[in-house]
Amino acid sequence: MHTHELVSPLLVLAQSAESAHAGGARLLLDLLAILATAAVVAAIFRRLHLGMIPGYVVAGAIVGPHAFGLVQSPENVENISRLAVILLMFTIGLMLEARSLRSGMVSSLAVGVISTVATVLLMWPVGLLFGSNGSASLAIAMAIAMSSTAVLMRVMQERRELRSPHGRLCLAISIAQDLLSVVMLAALPLIARVGGVQVGPVDVNAVQSGVPAALEWTAAIGRSIGAIAGIVVVGYAVLPRLLTWLGRSKDGSGGFSELVLLLSAATGLGAALATGAVGFSPEMGAFLAGFMLSLSPFRHQLAGQLQPLRDLLLAVFFTGVGLTLDPAVLVDHWAKIGVGVLVVLALKTLVIGGTSWMLGATARTSVLSGVYLSMGGEFSLVVLGGALTAGLITIEVNAAIVSVIVITLIVGPLLVPWAHRMAERGASWPLAPWIRDSALREASPEPDAAHPELIGCGNVVIAGFGPVGRHIAQQLERKGVPITVIELNPSTVRRQTTLGRTIVYGDVANPEVLESAGVRHAEAVIITVPDEEAVLKACRVVRELSPSVFIAARMSFLSQAMRAKEFGADHVTVEEIATGDLMARDVLDKIVARRAAHTETLTPEAT
Repeated sequence: MHTHELVSPLLVLAQSAESAHAGGARLLLDLLAILATAAVVAAIFRRLHLGMIPGYVVAGAIVGPHAFGLVQSPENVENISRLAVILLMFTIGLMLEARSLRSGMVSSLAVGVISTVATVLLMWPVGLLFGSNGSASLAIAMAIAMSSTAVLMRVMQERRELRSPHGRLCLAISIAQDLLSVVMLAALPLIARVGGVQVGPVDVNAVQSGVPAALEWTAAIGRSIGAIAGIVVVGYAVLPRLLTWLGRSKDGSGGFSELVLLLSAATGLGAALATGAVGFSPEMGAFLAGFMLSLSPFRHQLAGQLQPLRDLLLAVFFTGVGLTLDPAVLVDHWAKIGVGVLVVLALKTLVIGGTSWMLGATARTSVLSGVYLSMGGEFSLVVLGGALTAGLITIEVNAAIVSVIVITLIVGPLLVPWAHRMAERGASWPLAPWIRDSALREASPEPDAAHPELIGCGNVVIAGFGPVGRHIAQQLERKGVPITVIELNPSTVRRQTTLGRTIVYGDVANPEVLESAGVRHAEAVIITVPDEEAVLKACRVVRELSPSVFIAARMSFLSQAMRAKEFGADHVTVEEIATGDLMARDVLDKIVARRAAHTETLTPEAT
């Protein structure tokens, strides 16, 4: 073999490796520019009380190709953004409760479907007024009908409203919109054909084969339903048994939570790939996987573990949205874009709020739901991308509508304080007279906890159910004090659940777990876990969630007791002091008992 024959393939491999290395370096540089700029701009926005999500969008516009051009590969950011939305839908599924579906969720989903369809029908002619044709106007109306689940979740988490009546209703409406987006994406090619738009080349082989289109559609629907049924069966029948097996095989090394997290993440991504392969959106598969996992006792712990990663990816997502902003389009069409923003915010507020009220919600809940969901959303951009691919809209129209949606994402959160003032004024407004009994109306009284039956004066949360926690629970139950237990041992959770105790699986320092245990409304929180660092973290998180709750903690040494009080504990039991006190008392009792017994034995002899 000649030397050049050997060198040539090596050069090709070296060039390929160099190209791959350059691509990886480019991705890292893009992420560095996005995260650094987003952190700075979002911090400024937060100081100005403008919200962090608008800061992310503005940061994206700054580093985007239409401004400084620091990001050279927007397609890489788009892939990460899609992963963020998938993870968001997975965590939303995790947060659902089967009990909510039986009481109120059906009515809430009905509000979502009816209001979304009504928004599309009302926005359709508005698009005609702005100069678009019928097909393009319908596609734009479908995109605008979507609302931002990510912004909704962020605002409600910051305001602690996720489990309020309007929080539950908004979440249900948002889920209905996300599921309807699947139908909208599937309908875009049909809308294009009806409008006379050529969607890709004609499949000559399919035409010559004589296979009816209806038969092809039936087969596609059958595959889709089969895939969804498979996800449900695996999630409902197989996954809980697998998690239970993992819990029984726990060896004390402390890795069970990590195993559950890895298995759950793999399940969500697998479900997303399965639904994407059969024509549905990957987000729908992730949502179904999350909902299946919500039926397990690990749901709260998983939601808390995934929250930091989700927040990071969503920051990248909204920065990616800002990358699409074109200042030239804003300048050229500022009047139409401004009017479009006002129309979108006003129309969606009226339609969603009005539909909620007409189906039985209180005026307060209806007003808040309408304003919270008045902005555009993540799936608005997905639907617009599908319309652009189908040839229904032009690049310039797409840029203008994206500008409208992005501005609503910025303005929408700023309307929340005004919405609450309006809602308080409308608290005395009458209910819909034609609805005598509504699940939405029954869900209207607060509570703000995952287990409303636990809320009441005297409820005590015990974090850790080892020997100490078990003894405290028995003492409190004898006195009639209601308790809720937080425990990280899955075997203990299963056993105590069968015994009728209210117990939540999870880490005591996980905010989602503490929220689900009802810490905000508890009389006291008793932290008994034998891990001092975990106790300190739990004290800090509990105090942040509930500034007024009484916190009692357990520490091994006196030197750690002061730290626990600095982190928020009101009372600290020090094991070395408690052991000394208990031993002294027991020894004194034994000495007195021995003396008494000795005296009794000497008395007859003296007589």
